[in-house]
Amino acid sequence: MNPLQTAILRHMTTDGLHHFDWLLAGSVTVRPEARETLCWRCPRLLTKLNMNERMVIEALPKHRGLYLTLNGARELDGGRGTVEPIARGWAQELQEQNHASTKTVAQHTPLTASYETAMRRHFILRFEHADPMCVTLQDNQLTRVEHFTNLNARD
Repeated sequence: MNPLQTAILRHMTTDGLHHFDWLLAGSVTVRPEARETLCWRCPRLLTKLNMNERMVIEALPKHRGLYLTLNGARELDGGRGTVEPIARGWAQELQEQNHASTKTVAQHTPLTASYETAMRRHFILRFEHADPMCVTLQDNQLTRVEHFTNLNARD
């Protein structure tokens, strides 16, 4: 099992509004200047989602790995505002098995598929100073779930 770095940043825009960026390392090895970190814009802090609550999120272009370990507020170039780290931690992606009769969860494998596909992705997120949480990501919907009992079940 190879957990991936994850982080949440508060992005304050120049017009005084804000949203949250959820970052997820694209692989176990993170290069600070490489644009390999997956990112989604979230209207709310994902750690505040209630059980079975869904949130529409927006996939953004890949970010530099340095944002996963940001220690303080950082001014963004181009008048895009500032980002400030809110939470850091680790994510474990659980894989659905290919065989419908199998109900076990495979160990994490490196991310190679585009995160903009329609497949469901399942994560256990462990942020500092917070209880672990389970989430499912499909298309632009992030759902907090209680646990993963059968990843092969269909909606």
